[in-house]
Amino acid sequence: MAAAWGLMAPGEPRRPAITSCVMSDPAVQFAATARLLDGRVVSLRCLGADDAEAVTALHQHLSDHDRYFRFFTLRPVQLPELVGKLTTPADGLCAIGAFDADRLIGVAHYVLVRDAHEDHSLGVGTALLKQLARIARAHGIERFIADVLGENHLMLMVVFDLGWRCEPADYESVRHLEIELPDFVEEAAPSATEVS
Repeated sequence: MAAAWGLMAPGEPRRPAITSCVMSDPAVQFAATARLLDGRVVSLRCLGADDAEAVTALHQHLSDHDRYFRFFTLRPVQLPELVGKLTTPADGLCAIGAFDADRLIGVAHYVLVRDAHEDHSLGVGTALLKQLARIARAHGIERFIADVLGENHLMLMVVFDLGWRCEPADYESVRHLEIELPDFVEEAAPSATEVS
């Protein structure tokens, strides 16, 4: 079975065209080709152990801009582990590469995360932060300083919903928070529902 996407009608903007072919061999089951906007045709296929060197080279030669957008930092420290994951077949992970002839020019992958959000929004972060603050106060620490991505609304809500005195400052995409810890000695002992 083959399918093609990105065919242009007159007056439509150019888009990449992808042709895929599903075969019985699992190693090439999802092989495909794509026509890039500059007219080149690249092959798309799952990555394997033989591609480790190419994946490493691709990531080492990224521009600072591309490296930051891919890793959220200019200096990814776990590149060998990432390359290993991308080039070792595993259940729940798929990594594909785009090849111009034999040169790897792009990588995309997904990781299946099972039940990742079943425990979110239930108060786990709040309970952990409160207990951490109690321990900190017992050790004489009166303030937490935290840097949170501005788009991490759930974490920011956890901090602000506690009602503790907090002085936020924005540093581009990061919220810098100085959180004054309450005096837990004045509070009653935590109830069973807070401890559990």
